[in-house]
Amino acid sequence: MADNMKKGNEWIKIKLNRHREELPKELRIDLDGSVYIDGELYDESKSKYKNISVDVEHHNRLSTGEETQRIIEESKKAKKGEMVTIKEEIGPDRKEITTVKF
Repeated sequence: MADNMKKGNEWIKIKLNRHREELPKELRIDLDGSVYIDGELYDESKSKYKNISVDVEHHNRLSTGEETQRIIEESKKAKKGEMVTIKEEIGPDRKEITTVKF
């Protein structure tokens, strides 16, 4: 494994139960946006998996818990099976909607 991998820096880790030659055993994305495939830092030009392309977007927004607090409040009011929009944010290049079904 790479030397710069630190414990507690993992964000997303995907492990495949069945291994096939054309698929990696593990895919990991760290909090800083680094992508590791089978424990090695991903470089698209040197990847042995030609059918895999990984692109990680970097955003500076951190959750301050407002969405979680709103979900808790709405869960007290909502009926079973009801869908509630918690947050809707529209920007010039993207649209983000957080919807929860109770």
